[in-house]
Amino acid sequence: MITNWGYTITDADTLADMLTAEEFNAFSGGKYDSDSEQVAREISAASAAIRNFVGWHLYPAAACRLHTYARDRRITQVGNDIMIQLPARCVTEVASVMIGNFECEKFFCEQNGLLRLFDIRLSSRSETITVEYVAGLDTSMMAPIQELIAHRVTHAIAVPAGITSEASGGVSVTYNANWINNSRATALVADNREVLIPYKVQGVF
Repeated sequence: MITNWGYTITDADTLADMLTAEEFNAFSGGKYDSDSEQVAREISAASAAIRNFVGWHLYPAAACRLHTYARDRRITQVGNDIMIQLPARCVTEVASVMIGNFECEKFFCEQNGLLRLFDIRLSSRSETITVEYVAGLDTSMMAPIQELIAHRVTHAIAVPAGITSEASGGVSVTYNANWINNSRATALVADNREVLIPYKVQGVF
């Protein structure tokens, strides 16, 4: 699977949503029909928005391949070493690193995806680099993300599209304009983004 973020997931054809309908039902206390098409659609939309904001697939843990070349902005020569910022914030394994046809065996990768290749220099700016690695959060680490998705989905389905007020039985409700404007599942407002910053791929050079 070729991703939007400049790398390939090699062990899956699709990405699962980061929250199931059953989990949404638990987060929302059963208030909404978790089996509805709208809930499924909004969960998918919120999952995609979060992944696009952080700049990688985030979940689940997956085998990945970065295939690029020496002029990639994520790669720089530092003395006799090469620094590569992999497009991930939770890397659990680096299986192999190839520079052209040469396999690099001396490297160290931090969990935040910063990979250092020791005692090697790039011979040209067009040199290809291929890194095989595993990245993605474990299910046990997903609670903050799942809570955020549940919040976005609830927000999206609580206010019918285009409705600014409702009345029933002599009682009327007028929705706050900010609530309406940010009612999309994909609308990541400021406090949502603060939750996601620790997972966002950052430049390091």
